[in-house]
Amino acid sequence: MAATRVRHLASGETLLGIGTPADSLYIVAVGRLRVALENGAIVNDVGRLEPVGEISLLSGEARTANVYAVRDTTVLEISRLALYEVFAQHPSALLAMSRMIIQRLRQNQRAAQLASVRRSRSFALLPAGPSVDVETFADALCRELAPAGSVEKLDAATVDSALGAGSAQIAPGAEGEERLIEWLQAHELEHSHLVYVGTPDRGQWSRRSIRQADRVLVLANAADDPATSTVIADLRASGLRVPVNLVLLRPEGATERRVLEWREATGASAHYFVRPGTPRDIGRLARSLTGRAVGLVLGGGGARGFAHLGVLRALEELKIDVDVTGGSSMGAFISALCACGHSSTEILRLTRETFVTRNLLNDYLFPSVSLIRGRKFLRRLEDIFGDRRIEELQTPYYCVSTNLTRGTACIHDRGPLHLWLGTSMCIPGVAPPVAYKGELYVDGAVVNSLPTDVMQALERGPIIASDVSTEGGIAAPGIEGPDPEGLLKWTHSEKRPSLLSILFRTATLTSESGVSARAARADLYLRMPVLGIGMFDWKRIDELAERGYAYAMEKLPPFRDSMDLNGGRPSHPG
Repeated sequence: MAATRVRHLASGETLLGIGTPADSLYIVAVGRLRVALENGAIVNDVGRLEPVGEISLLSGEARTANVYAVRDTTVLEISRLALYEVFAQHPSALLAMSRMIIQRLRQNQRAAQLASVRRSRSFALLPAGPSVDVETFADALCRELAPAGSVEKLDAATVDSALGAGSAQIAPGAEGEERLIEWLQAHELEHSHLVYVGTPDRGQWSRRSIRQADRVLVLANAADDPATSTVIADLRASGLRVPVNLVLLRPEGATERRVLEWREATGASAHYFVRPGTPRDIGRLARSLTGRAVGLVLGGGGARGFAHLGVLRALEELKIDVDVTGGSSMGAFISALCACGHSSTEILRLTRETFVTRNLLNDYLFPSVSLIRGRKFLRRLEDIFGDRRIEELQTPYYCVSTNLTRGTACIHDRGPLHLWLGTSMCIPGVAPPVAYKGELYVDGAVVNSLPTDVMQALERGPIIASDVSTEGGIAAPGIEGPDPEGLLKWTHSEKRPSLLSILFRTATLTSESGVSARAARADLYLRMPVLGIGMFDWKRIDELAERGYAYAMEKLPPFRDSMDLNGGRPSHPG
């Protein structure tokens, strides 16, 4: 057996298995490998010019993970003997590899994930049917990808022009395939990103595009019936290991509601709406594909959440686009308004009207299950958000509630917006739990007041987290005690903790104990200056908004400059 050799792996093919001997090191030339544990948990993605298998090789132990090709991949296999000969002749090579291993082990998990997302280089764009103008869309997408590096569009006509008529339709294993693969790989090495443009005729070129891609994009008209799509059968038969995303072309004001049908039919893990002729929408898609989409997570905390309003104002002034947003409790409310396209000024107005001008938390009832009925507030949410559904929002959004029956968090990324948002804000003891399929749901902040874990799992790009929880919470200054009636005989100048504050603090103790772990998942963690603000100090909305704005304006500019959010391109207007 030769000391080194080139190996070609088809999409989905296994390179290394758990327990196999560690007799070689592999370096990715083109493509992508994925490292996964026995339980299926993904450890890492390995991209171009990165090694895999080096730790087992040096330790002499059997492989401890499975490694497979996410897409068609070419690797250089270096035997143990050849590697040891290199180390003997060049000891600095062993030192360099040891440093790389240490760096990998020390690398922050969040930084490693972000780097992995940004390694996606090749995208297959597949028209769902003949009515889709895929070529025009591909040109627009290439323009938006260009600031992040050189980009090339490859379609069947381009391949045939370079290699001869019919070259794009060469089947796997057929004569001429090796020449085609080498040509495609050469183009991938020359450019930062490739956009493979498929055809709706179920030909070999579309199938090859799927196998060459780090991510597959299905482009469809939102009003079309997925049952008529010509690409779904190929997707299902391909055994894909790469993510499938759905891009729906939807004119402004359209009301078609087929997104969940399309997602189920294509197996898409995410979807994007693009208004035809709107560069801003395609820009958001391009940022998401290259790991530069900004995710904004807003935490729960009652009136203290008004500090988020200042963050939104600062983001607008600094021209940092919010590409996906979510939150818990009050953070869910404000982020929902953001996802609906409201400006920071309009969000401030709606928030003030909801919580300050109108008293919507006063429909009291005999406290059998809660202090208030909650009807007024839910009607207000319905007035604001209408019949919008979460999965139909132009800006992707999620909120979190707590399944009180099971004691677990529940993520809401589909369904009636006003209803699931209201559930995310349903403080136990204050408002009655929401009953759904025999189980009870309450405020998301009970178990997850800052859902950065949900945002991280979306793998879109940098995460900004605004946290309005406070250490220490409520207190009884000046009372030595123990005094069971200390609060009843309150004489301190500070405001006495209210029943609502005590209920909320009690309900969210578990959630707030995990804030540090949630903060570690953010690329920018904003611990908002809300000390001294009560959970229900609604009338301090302007003070809190100003506090949040001043703090965000201090922290956001360095973050924007360091994260290369737009690949050098300014944000699109409006």
